[in-house]
Amino acid sequence: MPAVEAVVLDTHVWLDVAFGRGRVARRLMRKLERAGEAGVLYVAAITPWEVAMLAGAGKLRVSGPLLGWLVGALAATQTAVAPLEPEVAVDAVELPAWQHGDPADRLIVATARRLDATLVTRDAAILDYAGEMKSVRAIEPS
Repeated sequence: MPAVEAVVLDTHVWLDVAFGRGRVARRLMRKLERAGEAGVLYVAAITPWEVAMLAGAGKLRVSGPLLGWLVGALAATQTAVAPLEPEVAVDAVELPAWQHGDPADRLIVATARRLDATLVTRDAAILDYAGEMKSVRAIEPS
């Protein structure tokens, strides 16, 4: 059986999966389920912070306490939080030829690079970067 490819979900895509919003193509959802079962489905370490910021700003509502919901949603989606290793932190700063200023996006891209994973995102700047640099694989969820 072929190895299952590692996948990193951008925060907005992980939220779509966690809430079952149906914004992720069925074929990709099957790939994500296989990655989750194999233990290679991730979000970057910055994602829980982004989720907390969205909730704190009133842009995200969950049932019950946020931390409990977040831990439960990660488990339900079989998604691991990739650690913020020194290599990821440094790579996020040194990403070749990318002047993108959002530190969260930079950490997400660096996480995907460190894990040699495909990044699933709708972020046009990330998709453009992946298309130009070939140093990270990125695909859209739909």
